[in-house]
Amino acid sequence: MKLIESLGYHNAVCTPLMQRFLSNDKKLASFHSGFFTNQAAKKVARYRAEGFPKEARETLVQALEKQYAQHPSNPMRTAQLRRLTKPNSLTVTTGHQLNLFTGPLFFWYKIIEVICMAEQLNKEDKTHDYIPVFWMASEDHDIEEINHFFLGEQKLRWDSPPSGPVGRMSTQKLKDVYHHLSHVWRNNPTAKELLQLFKTAYLNKNNLAHATRILVDRLFGHHGLLIVDGDDPILKAQFAPHIKEELTKQLIHKNVTNTDKQLSTAIPNYKPQVTARVINLFYMQNDVRTRIVKNGSDYATTDNAFSWTEAQLLKEVEQYPNHFSPNALMRPLYQETVLPNVAYVGGGGELAYWVQLKSTFDAYAVPFPLLQLRKNILLLSEKQVNKCAKLSLPLADLFLPTASFINKRVRQISDIDIDFSPQRELLRKQFAALEDLAKQTDESFLGAVLAQEKKQLKGLDKLEKRLLKAQRLKLKDQVVRMTDMQHALFPNGILQERVAHFSAFVSDEGISAFGENLKSCMASLPNGLSVVQL
Repeated sequence: MKLIESLGYHNAVCTPLMQRFLSNDKKLASFHSGFFTNQAAKKVARYRAEGFPKEARETLVQALEKQYAQHPSNPMRTAQLRRLTKPNSLTVTTGHQLNLFTGPLFFWYKIIEVICMAEQLNKEDKTHDYIPVFWMASEDHDIEEINHFFLGEQKLRWDSPPSGPVGRMSTQKLKDVYHHLSHVWRNNPTAKELLQLFKTAYLNKNNLAHATRILVDRLFGHHGLLIVDGDDPILKAQFAPHIKEELTKQLIHKNVTNTDKQLSTAIPNYKPQVTARVINLFYMQNDVRTRIVKNGSDYATTDNAFSWTEAQLLKEVEQYPNHFSPNALMRPLYQETVLPNVAYVGGGGELAYWVQLKSTFDAYAVPFPLLQLRKNILLLSEKQVNKCAKLSLPLADLFLPTASFINKRVRQISDIDIDFSPQRELLRKQFAALEDLAKQTDESFLGAVLAQEKKQLKGLDKLEKRLLKAQRLKLKDQVVRMTDMQHALFPNGILQERVAHFSAFVSDEGISAFGENLKSCMASLPNGLSVVQL
């Protein structure tokens, strides 16, 4: 793989909000602790290592050893867990939903990025050990977001009934997906390896969290990646004091609401990524995950299946902390409480709600990590790169809306000038003279002149559109080739990395080669959007 073109923080992948943060807007400095650089991470590492309690470190290692107990031993994992016990060890973290068979490509990009960041920091900083971490969103209950992946335009779906925390769902019915894949991939040279990976991950374990751990460990564990499942009674017990504070003090709601007001003042048309609730916790029992609400001085779940007095609920937290699950706004606090973390890698939507939380972290006295907007990658085959060159097609143009893309390209490749701007300018000058004349003679005539000017300009617009349409028909073959290219890279009008599955890019060399080539390439890619040739 090699970099073809870097498009920086392109509008297609970076929202105006993130662009303002990344530009070091001083008005927004109080809403974060800085964005990731190696130098910034080394500074954060000193106080983060010193401030992370020994007991918390021991608890984390104990929880991870238990989580990995059912998995085959791995020398790299053993070494990483041993490093994690040391007071100078730190983590670099990303998190994601438990997408079926990794889901879209950016699942890979996020994980590989934290691996590369940790490796680079370990080269530059000999004082600390940096360990890459993948945090599984196993307590999420939105099955519709994770129960499928795309093979081209075909959607492979796991028909599973709505459930509670997805990590606890049985994978038994994925046998149907496996048999379907056997048929779909029958002519794929890497079908045997792909099917074996799917079978190993999903058909031999009893829930989705275990399956995802096996899958991610097989793909990335040899690079020292540790996988954390937050649905863990040991880690929840450590987080229990903050759970109690959330129930009794509602610090998240108070601080996030205030932060949103401040951001609305600093940023025109600001809209919060996530709206804080009065209580940002769910109650989990078996396969049910239900929001907790406060009713006067008492508490209940939204389905009224459970209710408590405050004393009863706090006792429940002490006895069964694993019954409580943080929502999207509280999960970052949970993560940063149990990990000695220096940086978090996420997409624009994720970081948009992280910046809502800085004052909340301060209120809980939990260190806020450096933030890193993940890299975005568009993968092109050598054939596609050559096709772009043959069509003299600038890669940046592929990111335009389809109609704008076609019109711009038709204007560029047409053998006649379709731009009527000179005619419009000439018309405006002529009418400007008429307007001056009308003012000197009879100002009541001015309205008629202005109306005629508007009519003539509108007529030019219509003529230009008709000419453009005629040229599109004349250049139909080239238009079809260009739009086919755009559709291939933006399936259903969506950026490739959010739809395409990794299996479409695995060559005869196999899955490991794809991962290693991608990692080698990503290690040197600039931040922002990169176009990469396979």
